[in-house]
Amino acid sequence: MSTVTSLALAAAVLVAAPAGAASASASASDPLGLPSLSRAGHYVLAPSGRTVRPARVGEAYGVNGDYVSADSAASETGGHGLEPGTSTTGKADGVMVRRTGGAAGAGFAYTMRAGSGPVTLRVEEAGSATAHYDVLVNGTVVHERTPDPKQAGVWSGDKDGLVHYEVNVPERLTGSSETMKVEFRNADDPGQGARIHAVWTLARQGRASAAPYGATVRNPAGAFHGGTTTLASNAYGRPYVVYDFGKEVGGQVQVTADVRKGTPRLGLAFSESDQYLTTASDYSQDPVGLATETHYLDTGSGRTAMTDPVIRGGFRYLMVFLDGPGEVRLSDLRLKFTADPANPDLDGYKGAFLSSDDTLNRLWYAGAYTVQMSTIDPKTGRPYPGQEGPVRNDAIVGEGDSVISDGAKRDRMIWGGDNAVSDAVSYLTTGQSGPAANAVAFMAKGQSPQGQIPGLYLTDKLGYNMGWGEYAAWWVGNYWTHYLYTGDKAFFDKWYDAMKKNVAWMQSKVGSDGLLDMKGAGGTWGYGNEGKGTYVSSLYVHVLGQAAQAAEAQGDAALAKTYRDAAARTAKAVNDELWDPAAGAYKVGPTDGNHPQDGNAMAVVAGVATGDRAKSVLRFFGDRLADQHGDLTVDKAGGVVPQYISPFVSGQSLLAYASQGDMAGAMSVLGRTWYPMLGKDTPGTLWENVSTAGAPQLGSYTSLSHGWATSPTSFLTNQVLGVTPTSGGFSTFTVLPHPASGLSWAEGKVPTPHGDITAAWKRRGTTFTLRVAAPGGTAATAGVPASGASEVRVNGSVVWRNGTAVKPGVTVRDGLVQVPGLTGSSVLTASR
Repeated sequence: MSTVTSLALAAAVLVAAPAGAASASASASDPLGLPSLSRAGHYVLAPSGRTVRPARVGEAYGVNGDYVSADSAASETGGHGLEPGTSTTGKADGVMVRRTGGAAGAGFAYTMRAGSGPVTLRVEEAGSATAHYDVLVNGTVVHERTPDPKQAGVWSGDKDGLVHYEVNVPERLTGSSETMKVEFRNADDPGQGARIHAVWTLARQGRASAAPYGATVRNPAGAFHGGTTTLASNAYGRPYVVYDFGKEVGGQVQVTADVRKGTPRLGLAFSESDQYLTTASDYSQDPVGLATETHYLDTGSGRTAMTDPVIRGGFRYLMVFLDGPGEVRLSDLRLKFTADPANPDLDGYKGAFLSSDDTLNRLWYAGAYTVQMSTIDPKTGRPYPGQEGPVRNDAIVGEGDSVISDGAKRDRMIWGGDNAVSDAVSYLTTGQSGPAANAVAFMAKGQSPQGQIPGLYLTDKLGYNMGWGEYAAWWVGNYWTHYLYTGDKAFFDKWYDAMKKNVAWMQSKVGSDGLLDMKGAGGTWGYGNEGKGTYVSSLYVHVLGQAAQAAEAQGDAALAKTYRDAAARTAKAVNDELWDPAAGAYKVGPTDGNHPQDGNAMAVVAGVATGDRAKSVLRFFGDRLADQHGDLTVDKAGGVVPQYISPFVSGQSLLAYASQGDMAGAMSVLGRTWYPMLGKDTPGTLWENVSTAGAPQLGSYTSLSHGWATSPTSFLTNQVLGVTPTSGGFSTFTVLPHPASGLSWAEGKVPTPHGDITAAWKRRGTTFTLRVAAPGGTAATAGVPASGASEVRVNGSVVWRNGTAVKPGVTVRDGLVQVPGLTGSSVLTASR
């Protein structure tokens, strides 16, 4: 059994319908007996307004007995009796750490104070896949820090980002003493060894140690629950509370601070993941390694309502701490939510999706919210390159009142390839078209004299960047998709010439052999481009098809034929030059014999691979690329394409599977790649990339709310439910479901300029029923599975029986009995 087959069987179990999926809540007027779509509202993650408060206290200790950091020599030597051994200090992961180096047995120790009662150590370290050392208290090992493959990032210098862990110290080791020796000692195979930034001694209760040590936290939930939270510290403490917002949020922190003693700064540290939440926050700037994400607010005497002047684009966890001695009472802690800034109704989605599978429903709405989080005011981008010192989110990255950027926390820029996924999700969910239109138009304004439309704008200081040749192709798709979903003819006409010049630029890169050679014209989604590669050549074929449709919409049949002829020539070249019969898949390119996911998926999507070759590609995915955490980007490491899991590319694989009617394969990819991002009981947004260990591929730099990872949302609407536009503004559209094994029903709503399309399908025994409601001024082609059916009826009238069409125009295509020209409300039933 191939890997994909076994995993597909597991996926079929994953999509079992929950109890009570369609019962008393079903509408009596619905012939399918399905629940009302309003029920889907509880999956919406977007807040109802611009003020958002934490959901809970994630972490707080009553007594912060002591705190030491490698940032301060006075803290280490004067306050904590540092025994340095052979350790040294230096920068790692953007902050100062004390490091033991790679010698076995090397170590260092601090003398630390603790409050009465059980003690917990909180350790902040530079993340590492290889570090192996012991933590000792008074000579006894209390924790073994073992190598962690999930901290294997791709950056040089082992830059995973700061991480933290906690160690419970047995009470017998501390006794009645107020001091204890905390030691870090390398194992025999230390790897990177210990690289420690900071250590706390923490107690749930009790009293702070004798002056000048100690800090306290009182009533940690009071700050957002109508009361107050008191943080008090002397010279060596660092009291903190971690607030969990329960989901990804973004904006400006607001809090009222009543300073009762001293003038300590208030530190605000952020992270999308609890793992990477430290006093230095996480990586969110380029170049990676600048751990300057923590915001500091100066306090004065008395009571002050404070607003953080800097937006933090994406986070779930907020650490609030005192940076200096004093006492502060905090109240009215909240967030001014700044994502999706031009949307007046954040949680009032125009589109909807609901099915018999709870996880698929969560996934659709997680993708919707991920794109909302990636939609920003174009005046709040990130400066590039980042600098040491206070962070900013005030770079200009576009025009208009909102644009769809790549991700919430970074880069906060328009990337054309990311928008190729995000734009459709925005149209289908919130119904907002402006953010996508603003991005498409803004990139077109940067068109080069040679015709290339840039794939990236690097802020107002550096301007348009032509280093991403692949994304010039994706711009064509973004332009055409905008017209299909909105029918905005004025916008379509305005940028039509730009499209033609952009395509002409790509055509100029095609060699005499018919392959697209982008070498020297920029990289692709995740690697330096392979000249004449399968991926870029197949993508070129794909967008030529879209350009041909655009030309036909403009009445230019001759140009459409030119584009299609060019596509056929390049498709033949890919098949002649890059197919590897031994592998049953396409090669990366002429000089790299490895076999990539992106090129093979795009070859199927673009129609370069058809028939047996398309089926062979899908077998290759299952046999050679399927991994427990998703499908690998390439079968072998060490070539042009790096090996990990890319949700962006896997979105193209979903379409490849659906195009061949292999929904078991598609559901397997969904289950392995995206389901883990959702969390078991907590809402999740969708990650930028995944390592082969199932962790964020780029460490704490990874965006855990990234628009290019949201293809499951459009896939569920376009493929599983089956609703797809075929002409501008859904004037014509198809409803061609791809029912997945184990899924008994699905329904949804799609906003269009003409009004909402509603569609639903249900399987019951040997009967498949499809309900479609087309708004006025539109016409649908709808289809039901032909396999096992002897008769198909539309609104009770037979249109197909025993393999023969009874009504004109009815055909069997792609495994479906398809009925064209449907208007108003229609019910199609396939039965034996």
